Amino acid sequence: MKKTLMALAVGAAFAAPSAFADVTISGSINMGPYYMSSGKTSSAAINLGGAARDSVSSFGVATNYSNVTISSTDDIGNGNKIDFAYQITAPAASAGANGTVQNRNSHIGVVGDSWGGVWWGSNENIYERYLYTIDPLDGAAGIGGNLQMLGTPGGAVFQTGNSGYTWYRRDEQAVWYDSPNWNGFTFGAVWQTNYAKDQCPNNLPTSPTCNPNMWQLGAKYAMPSIPLTVWGSYGDRKDQFGLVGFANNYNTALGAGGITTTGATGSKDTAGQLGVSYALGDILLFGIYEELKYQLDGVTAGVDEWKRNAWSLGLKWNLATGYVGAQFVQALDGKATCVVNCGLVGSGNDTGAKMIGVGYYHTLSKQTQAYVMGTWIDNKDLGLYGSAGGNNAGNLTNVGATVWAATVGLKHSF
Repeated sequence: MKKTLMALAVGAAFAAPSAFADVTISGSINMGPYYMSSGKTSSAAINLGGAARDSVSSFGVATNYSNVTISSTDDIGNGNKIDFAYQITAPAASAGANGTVQNRNSHIGVVGDSWGGVWWGSNENIYERYLYTIDPLDGAAGIGGNLQMLGTPGGAVFQTGNSGYTWYRRDEQAVWYDSPNWNGFTFGAVWQTNYAKDQCPNNLPTSPTCNPNMWQLGAKYAMPSIPLTVWGSYGDRKDQFGLVGFANNYNTALGAGGITTTGATGSKDTAGQLGVSYALGDILLFGIYEELKYQLDGVTAGVDEWKRNAWSLGLKWNLATGYVGAQFVQALDGKATCVVNCGLVGSGNDTGAKMIGVGYYHTLSKQTQAYVMGTWIDNKDLGLYGSAGGNNAGNLTNVGATVWAATVGLKHSF
């Protein structure tokens, strides 16, 4: 249930216009205790020169994707409206600096009944939206979600800004279009501007030709006569040096120079996904195939290309009391090409992993659900996949470790 407030305070402070648009305050608070455990560093990683780290576990309270959104629409005639939203995080389990409020999906645009809408600002990109809308565990809120394995070659699971290597991310200073629904067919496009053209992303290579930007396309068709949906999405990131970021993250976890990328001056990162879902009564079945590719220009020593493919199968079973979700994800080994001196893990062998996520959401009211979710991630000897839930979850992942995590909680929407 959404609560609508008139902007009376604004009117009292600035006695100019005689009418104000309705402002809607909405969001969700999604919190619960969790337990997480990461096994010790694998023997293979230690034999390569990696640091030997013991298994580690943690309890905490996760806030998942808790948020508060202030939004408003204004009818400007001819079937068109101005659409505005400002969304912030709601880190209610933290205090002080750890509880800092941050911007999430905030934007303004023009929406038409017949032609769709154009927005600009910051938002979850098309590639990510296609992944989390099919996720059976509450749109990848954290533990058990597909963002633990899809959209990343390992290490980080979610990033923002104009740098990094994950495809689960929120892009800033972007412009995007979403179509209306034409008999089950929808599509979208997004472009992240080259606002950082005068500098490369922080801590990544500098180059006078650096021009970081991104574009994505996606399309989906829900067949009107049968409960079958197919979709696809493709993304291209230029000069965001995904492979360098992945190598740095991996080498930190390994405690040694596992992947070398010396001399990189430019980059191109791409991602593609294909998916299909089919409803059998109250059970929705789905499958996804994904390919990630990271390329570097100018490398003088080390890896200049890294590929990683993955696939997943899952279901969502709607019950009278709520729903059950489950999924299996298999991330295949990376495949690397090397100039010279690739580093200890330069081939990409044994960097894959597999994951199982399960959960049950119980409906308490129209606004509130109770849930329990769990996940198991089995890394190969040099894999670095970890849980997306909890606080500082990535710090708990050791190279080649098996990861367990579970959470119970409440989600209240308003």
